[in-house]
Amino acid sequence: MPLFFLLSQFFEGFCCPGNYVGVQPLHDMKLQAFTLCFWIQTQNRGSQTILAYRTQERDNELVVTVGSAVGLWLGGHFVEFPLHHKSEEWLHYCVAWASHSGAANLWLNGAVGREKHLQRGYVSQAGGTLVLGKDRDELLGIFSNGFSGWMSHVSLWSWVISHADIRVLALCRCSELKGDVIAWGETPMSLSGGVVLESDPSCQ
Repeated sequence: MPLFFLLSQFFEGFCCPGNYVGVQPLHDMKLQAFTLCFWIQTQNRGSQTILAYRTQERDNELVVTVGSAVGLWLGGHFVEFPLHHKSEEWLHYCVAWASHSGAANLWLNGAVGREKHLQRGYVSQAGGTLVLGKDRDELLGIFSNGFSGWMSHVSLWSWVISHADIRVLALCRCSELKGDVIAWGETPMSLSGGVVLESDPSCQ
């Protein structure tokens, strides 16, 4: 049965700091390129963390956030893609980056936006901690920018997948197309706090 996460971070206005999903990646995080794709349904409540990967040397080794813009942190450097599409329905996102050019792209529901550039020639560091739904500051021992809503079909590849594949994913036409770093339904994940695992309506 397809599954999705309900990461409800707010109850009567108070944030629940322990709600997140720990991930054990299938491939080390020493990445020269990547594509992260996911379905989410969320309320428009400012910046919310989708994925956060930190190492001992750097908190923002790889972080992706959504809100009024999609933010990408890579090796401590940041770019954002403004969003003009506000919806509380299910939306499909893909974020991709390639070291050889430094090019970063965002796709929303299969449509690509304006290209950005950062960290040309960079390789992300391995050996860190990977979390969905929260950004953790180990030095302060706190979580921030918690995701509040529903998250499904999270996949992370160690290369830039094709535009055609992204469109197929956005149209829910290929459930077998999964990442080699995070493969939805196959990668070991641990649920913390009030995260709920339920049947998945994102591709119906």
